[in-house]
Amino acid sequence: MNRYSIKMRASSQEEGHISGAEKIIPEEELEQYCLRLLERALRHGKGKPDFINIKIEAVNEEEIIHLPALLVTTVETENVREGRQAVLDYLRKLKLERAEEIMDIWRQSYAMRGAMLLDADSLKRLEPDRERGIRATYMDMETEDETKQSACGGKNHFHEALVLATKVVSHPNIVAELCISDDPDYVTGYIASKEFGYVRITTLKEMGSPNGGRIFLFRGNEQEKEDCISYLQKQKVLVHVDSKKER
Repeated sequence: MNRYSIKMRASSQEEGHISGAEKIIPEEELEQYCLRLLERALRHGKGKPDFINIKIEAVNEEEIIHLPALLVTTVETENVREGRQAVLDYLRKLKLERAEEIMDIWRQSYAMRGAMLLDADSLKRLEPDRERGIRATYMDMETEDETKQSACGGKNHFHEALVLATKVVSHPNIVAELCISDDPDYVTGYIASKEFGYVRITTLKEMGSPNGGRIFLFRGNEQEKEDCISYLQKQKVLVHVDSKKER
């Protein structure tokens, strides 16, 4: 099967980054998904873009790693305080001694274009470019056609986040990932790890807030760091999602 990677980025001088998405799809679906991503860029809650970039690359089947999706748990929270406490509790389950400091540092990722790569123990920032951060790319969901079609007609925060988290925490040096969406109309965030899977926290910010960001918590040496960054930014991954597997 011939596959292609499609990446879309939309921005404006006033708002900065507005929207981004990517797919890895069969050749026969290339045209329809290009149109869907273009529509998504033009109809985002953060405003109209004045720059849209769509990048298309051929992908060889042997380049792709196939991963099962993380097991999903949902934690219902009434407000931001409860949501942040839930994340803190999961960080402590990972025996991270500086969990509260990690929560404070998380806010520093809100203005970044990518994710913060943070040493899980020393809390030293490890990303080469602190403005750009680390962008986990080249990934998509592989599931039954009906589910995939419904997930890709517009933005599906849950599926896209599950795919990204599955790829990220599959690397042996990633301890966990924390994420809050920068979408003003979406207040659910998550914490993910190999130990407890993907945990959705239903309220992690106030409705209407444009703040959002992510942290990849890393543990390892310099060579492992370089390998991890390369994996996150270059390795092609398809995540196999079973919608029935949720706690």
